[in-house]
Amino acid sequence: MRLHGVQPDNRTFPFLLQSFDSIRYLQSGKLIHAQVFLFAFDQDPFVQTSLIHMYSACGDLTLARQMFDESTQRDLPCWNSIIEAYAKVGWVDAARVVFDEMPERNVISWSCMIKAYVMCGGYKEALALFREMQMLDSVRPNEFTMSSILSACGRLGALENGKWVHAYIDKYGMRVDVVLGTALMNMYAKCGSIEMARGVFDSMGSRKDVMAWSSMISGLAMHGHAVESLELFAEMIKSGVRPNAVTFVGVLCACVHGGLVNEGKEYFRRMDEEFGIKPLIQHYGCIVDLYGRAGLISDAWKVVISMPMEPDVLVWGALLSGARMHRDIETSEIALNRLIQLDPTNSAAYVLLSMCMQKWGNGVK
Repeated sequence: MRLHGVQPDNRTFPFLLQSFDSIRYLQSGKLIHAQVFLFAFDQDPFVQTSLIHMYSACGDLTLARQMFDESTQRDLPCWNSIIEAYAKVGWVDAARVVFDEMPERNVISWSCMIKAYVMCGGYKEALALFREMQMLDSVRPNEFTMSSILSACGRLGALENGKWVHAYIDKYGMRVDVVLGTALMNMYAKCGSIEMARGVFDSMGSRKDVMAWSSMISGLAMHGHAVESLELFAEMIKSGVRPNAVTFVGVLCACVHGGLVNEGKEYFRRMDEEFGIKPLIQHYGCIVDLYGRAGLISDAWKVVISMPMEPDVLVWGALLSGARMHRDIETSEIALNRLIQLDPTNSAAYVLLSMCMQKWGNGVK
């Protein structure tokens, strides 16, 4: 473009800045920022908001805040961008300060702040802010707002609140797309109503993407419906939807809860060989848990020592659980020690250590 002598305008830079979305592109983003100054677009609100997004995505919150402070025409997208920036790094209190300072707010502002609370574990605060939002006549929640609220309900196990949200969606004729449908499924599954979750899933028809399928598979697994979960996975493959790493976490969890050792081994093999998905630590943790519960402690050990990454507390915890269940004192001792080394402040590890010593005497050091 520049080689052909075409001058950029205030729409050129925002589209260009969108491509810098991780820390490895920070320097490139700064170079484009210099071009913004060169062409005198540094005071353009559209460009300023894009710079805040870029610096936030590249992990430089200091510069993102500097862009916000230097903005001479702070419009709603500019305010919303800095709230999102703070939310990404978990600075929910700073986000709330900005939110409270806003001269005006739209549905995106409220949705950003609610999502910030949900991302940072402030589920009750998210629900409280949603109730405050409902008292306003000037703004009405949209699908993104409801997705965040459903997530908060699911995390709190607040089934009645979740049902009210579902009724609100129906009352105002909101389109239940894949994002909102998946949020509804997750809420019902986490609140213990797997039948309602399945009802939402079935109502989505052919609109289901891989995340919708994965959520339903995981929900069924979590509720102990191992066979139904695996049947749904087979249906997913048959429908032409390609699974991802999240899908296989659900599938392996189904095998764990159903005690399906051979099936679990086969799905673990198919991940890489058939679908080209390299197992993550969560998948290894599931396999260790599967073997441990079945009493195949030596097989679980082989998985642990063959992992291409260092086992985390969840992997060692799964090994410990299986070893305790089948009275393998030596393995329990090793797993406990590794747990304590990785997380010395984990009180659960010390409780388990005490339980083992009481059960087996001084055999555990």
